[in-house]
Amino acid sequence: MFDKTQDSSPRKLQARYCFVCGSDNPRGLKIPYYYDGKRVETEFVPDSELCGFDDIVHGGIVFSLADEAMMHLIRASGLRAITAEITIRYHGYAKANEKIYVTAEFENITERLIKAKCALLDNDGRKIATARGKFLPFSEDDEKIFKKQF
Repeated sequence: MFDKTQDSSPRKLQARYCFVCGSDNPRGLKIPYYYDGKRVETEFVPDSELCGFDDIVHGGIVFSLADEAMMHLIRASGLRAITAEITIRYHGYAKANEKIYVTAEFENITERLIKAKCALLDNDGRKIATARGKFLPFSEDDEKIFKKQF
């Protein structure tokens, strides 16, 4: 994981009202993501309010962490896109009150499609889930609207 305590630490990424990362969303998770120039990472400890079954984090929360990581990767790289498709594979489950490590990196970038992948691991390094995403680049007009969010 990144050392976020050093002056040379990666850039912190947040959109104000995003449910996952938004610092101004009163109902949001407020998870900061960090970009090191190649990939995005974060850590998150979900509480029991985010569970779908006894102390097992809801799969939708796990999915959201992956989607958010890949989108932050795209934005931090100077690109703009919307999610077109995400395929997620659950290898296990996340437990409430235990840290989840999230990383995302690019697989391929073309003018018409951006592909990224994400891994979510538990405290012992076991896979919780892996995801692959396809993202459609923005138009210039859409980019102006998007920039107002950051």
